[in-house]
Amino acid sequence: MNESRGSKGQRSGRKRTPKRNPLREGSKQSVLNAAMRRLELDQVLQLLSLHATTSAGRQRLQSLSPQNSAEQMRRGLTVVEEIGTLIGNGFDPGLRGIGNLGSTLQRSGEGSSLLDAPQLANVFKVLDRSRALRGTLAECDLPHLLEISQRLTDLPALREKLERAVDFSGEILDEASEALLDLRMQAGELEREIREWMESHRELSPWKKFLQGSVITPRNGRLCWAVRVECRHQVRGVVHGESASGQTLFVEPEPVVRKGHQLQRVQDRILQEKRRIIADLSREVWLKSTQVIQLWEQLIELDMIQAKARFSKNLNCRIPEISEDRVLRLVQARHPLLIWRQLQQQGNPVSLPEAVPSENLKTAIDEIVPLDLQLNGGQFQLVVTGPNTGGKTVVLKTAGLLSLMASCSIPVPVEEGTTIPCFDAVHVDIGDEQSLQQDLSTFSSHIAIISEILEFSTSKSLVLIDELGSGTDPLEGAALAESVLDRLYERGTFTVVTTHIGRLKEYAYRRKKCGNAAMEFDPEKLAPTYRLKIGLPGKSNALVIAEKLGMPEEVISRARELSEKEAGIDPEVLEGLRRSQSDLERKVQEAEAQGEKARLMAEEVAATGQEQQRMKAALEYELERIEEIRVREVIDLVQAQLTQLGDIQGERGEVVRALKQQLERSKADTRLQQRRLETARSLRKGDAVFVPRLQKVCEIKKINKEKQKLIVVLNGIDTEVQFQEISWVLPPPGFDLWWYCDE
Repeated sequence: MNESRGSKGQRSGRKRTPKRNPLREGSKQSVLNAAMRRLELDQVLQLLSLHATTSAGRQRLQSLSPQNSAEQMRRGLTVVEEIGTLIGNGFDPGLRGIGNLGSTLQRSGEGSSLLDAPQLANVFKVLDRSRALRGTLAECDLPHLLEISQRLTDLPALREKLERAVDFSGEILDEASEALLDLRMQAGELEREIREWMESHRELSPWKKFLQGSVITPRNGRLCWAVRVECRHQVRGVVHGESASGQTLFVEPEPVVRKGHQLQRVQDRILQEKRRIIADLSREVWLKSTQVIQLWEQLIELDMIQAKARFSKNLNCRIPEISEDRVLRLVQARHPLLIWRQLQQQGNPVSLPEAVPSENLKTAIDEIVPLDLQLNGGQFQLVVTGPNTGGKTVVLKTAGLLSLMASCSIPVPVEEGTTIPCFDAVHVDIGDEQSLQQDLSTFSSHIAIISEILEFSTSKSLVLIDELGSGTDPLEGAALAESVLDRLYERGTFTVVTTHIGRLKEYAYRRKKCGNAAMEFDPEKLAPTYRLKIGLPGKSNALVIAEKLGMPEEVISRARELSEKEAGIDPEVLEGLRRSQSDLERKVQEAEAQGEKARLMAEEVAATGQEQQRMKAALEYELERIEEIRVREVIDLVQAQLTQLGDIQGERGEVVRALKQQLERSKADTRLQQRRLETARSLRKGDAVFVPRLQKVCEIKKINKEKQKLIVVLNGIDTEVQFQEISWVLPPPGFDLWWYCDE
């Protein structure tokens, strides 16, 4: 059948072309870009970029794009968490001042041009910071940062040559070459001689009365006197310029002109030597340009990571779980731009904050009503209803924006338990995008966007549509909206829509995997609470508001009758469902409270058990220590008696000496001493150990197993301790009074 159609097409000589849709905006990428713009991801990235310390880092953060790999998302978020841990302990990568090497060294052709001194200084900064960060990150014992540290390879020969030649400000150092040092010493000596002559003669006659002041002014590289213009011929020398008013001439006195020429020649040679040094260093850099660029890329990546970590801290963000399954769970989620605006209203600066005060952050967060939302394989569609300005659009924007942030490996402002899947795309229709250029109405513009959503969305997409079915005849709009939801339902696409159309509330009841949700409204205060309630549809509350504002009662009653007929759902049934849901929520809260109480009791029992174990271990140690003391007392007594025997010769003397050695070994071979040695051999750097002699629990800094010694930190001071001086248990709380020994 396919072949016959193909033959027919060939016989007709006509080529089939797909029907063009004039409402289409463009490619899939343009649709995704439009969705990111509608969700204000660009504003979040702009705010994020303020936390970077390099210009390249800021530029790259502003152009971040979502990833479609769960593993990449997970890795990116994990490394942000790792560097956030270091920053919390005072870590600073020290990347300020690193310029853009990409525009310097990524030009075609190795050695195509000379680098100037500031560019060489920038290369040195990259090499220096790479070496320092390699050591720091290698010691932190965090896997992803350790991996980054291994990519920070050192180029010692080039780094040391640059270190001798340029400083961080881009100045060529004297140590760059012996010739440069010698020339600069000559120039300094000549300049000193010229300045001394001018200083010693400016107060003498006849020059004193011809000068404007006693200042020696450099002009064109020469030292000059400021001479009054009318006295020009009274001071012999070379004029190197005049003041803006024309009343002062800058004259190099004739007696120092010769030395000035000498100084100029030396300065020219200095310039030539600096050019030679720069050319030599440029060649060295171009030979290693590939490695230098790779190091620079790693530093920029670190800058972006630390910017995400600081952003996370300043907006109280957390690392969500990245799910491989179809689960989107937002727990106490907040829109990051709302948090930032609250901070601005408190007087926090718009520019980069080093750290937002915790009390300010808490106040800002408390002002924003959090969002709890869950979609999964059992319920992947949600119809949200409720009053205007009740927060429906914020629900869509928060869910979409946080999903995009997570896909960019940016922590999100949520609480523990949040799970975000790896969506292949987030499609959005939010706001009024009437197109004057395409002569499209508001309704037509929405239809164009929704048609693109239906074309490009998949079972792995997230679709967010605001006011679905609005802008046209309510009956036709409802039918169209239901058809759109059906198409997305068939695909299994995660979908959240907001609407005022009552028919869509019924739609959610008829679909097993579609749910209703409502934005709460307080009819007494005539104000929304901005809380999303899952399970039941909401009301627009137009009649409640109209009644409170004085609409005649008979008009309100008639409107209610008509509304109930149109709604198609028994209002008494809805009210009963709402009451049941309220009772269920109350019981859930009571169950959670009982669960929390049980958890606290379990923790208390566990803590009591741990304390009892520590007390038991401490008592065992004390008993073994008492036994050891008794053994040593007996050994000491026997040794004292043997000492009184004096020096015995012959076989008996050999027996006595062997007995003394055996007694010494016995003192070091008690059961408690063996346990001390076993404990010492199992210790690692950073562990805590109790030293009875010091009466302190100390942190281990260094272990020398060969010499059987430890270095511990005692009150900030490194202290040496023998293996046999430590205890194999830590002292239990409350035992400070009797836990004392003079070992």
